[in-house]
Amino acid sequence: MFKRHFARREAQLRRLCEEQLRGIEISDPYAVDEICRQLAIRRGRPLHLHELPETGGANAPCGMVLSFDHGDYVFHVAATSERHRAQIVRHELAHLLLGHAGNNESVVTSLLGVLPDGVDPSAVLSALGRTSYDSETEYDAEMAASCLGELFHDLAHSGRERGRSGAVARLDDALVHPRRNRRS
Repeated sequence: MFKRHFARREAQLRRLCEEQLRGIEISDPYAVDEICRQLAIRRGRPLHLHELPETGGANAPCGMVLSFDHGDYVFHVAATSERHRAQIVRHELAHLLLGHAGNNESVVTSLLGVLPDGVDPSAVLSALGRTSYDSETEYDAEMAASCLGELFHDLAHSGRERGRSGAVARLDDALVHPRRNRRS
């Protein structure tokens, strides 16, 4: 029963993500700048991507999303691999695509503490920061981020031939999600 619940939830999140991505074309599943640009066009709302300033704190978020009336801002840690950066950004994008809103004043204030001066806390419509996965919202965002990763991979590789060559392509194929690696 427990497994079925999560399987149904994952399928539901995947369908929601597929609906949100309809019509988007990307060339690289890890090109987060391109993905953000395409989603901004699709959503009809500016979407800005930034690195989080170094805070050195163990409890500092590795990613966060702030929504203002004039656009959305996705932040990610700078010192990480390309794949991890992509997962962090996909997680924050999932919050936006799933319509999650976080407007707890203490959360906004603590998240704004890691941002440069000049951000007015009263202008923030929604703020979500990723420090743990102990809530249903965070769990859904992480699950949707994984679905987005698979969907972005499918979008980016839909025009490529199956027998592509090159060491980087073979290595990438070997490291993708096990459900995606269907070579025999």
